[in-house]
Amino acid sequence: MKYLFENWRKLLEGEVIQFPHQPSTSEDDIQFVIQLEEQIAQRLASLHGNMASIPPEKIEHLEQIMNDLEELLKF
Repeated sequence: MKYLFENWRKLLEGEVIQFPHQPSTSEDDIQFVIQLEEQIAQRLASLHGNMASIPPEKIEHLEQIMNDLEELLKF
């Protein structure tokens, strides 16, 4: 409640209110994740013969790993 009143006072007095920072991933990190995902998919395709032969559960695991990696790279 104190935080709310403090921000209300700042708003009335014309001070800048610092809103919480929304974490984001840089464009370089996004490109890194995309390239890594492509390389892993190619490796899986070569192990299984082609892309269509990759078991769906392996693709789901790969997607989860890439999502986790992207979350780790947020600042």
